[in-house]
Amino acid sequence: MNDAKVVAEKLLQANAVKLSPENPFTWASGWKSPIYCDNRSILSYPFIRDFIKSEMCNVLFEEFGEADALAGVATAGIAWGALAADQLKLPFYMYVQNPKTMVWETRSRAGMRPGKKLW
Repeated sequence: MNDAKVVAEKLLQANAVKLSPENPFTWASGWKSPIYCDNRSILSYPFIRDFIKSEMCNVLFEEFGEADALAGVATAGIAWGALAADQLKLPFYMYVQNPKTMVWETRSRAGMRPGKKLW
């Protein structure tokens, strides 16, 4: 079994994948989809979380090995980004939407310098 199939199996074990073809989910972007993966729920399963974190880090390293830092976007992206940054020993930045202005902004700027490669 290849890595993608094992990740999919782990997502199913954690009941993170939801299907609703008759009543599609509406994502924050407004897109409609018959499938939803609740990445936040996986955080409650330590062994599955660790496996998926390791697989994600393998892909990040293979695809973006020259990066200087990693960033995560609210909501599940912050937790997963922080986990990956820790494993990869990279600085971590998070981007959140300001509820008053609806503008995306960096919440952790320490050590951020122009010209750095960000995942």
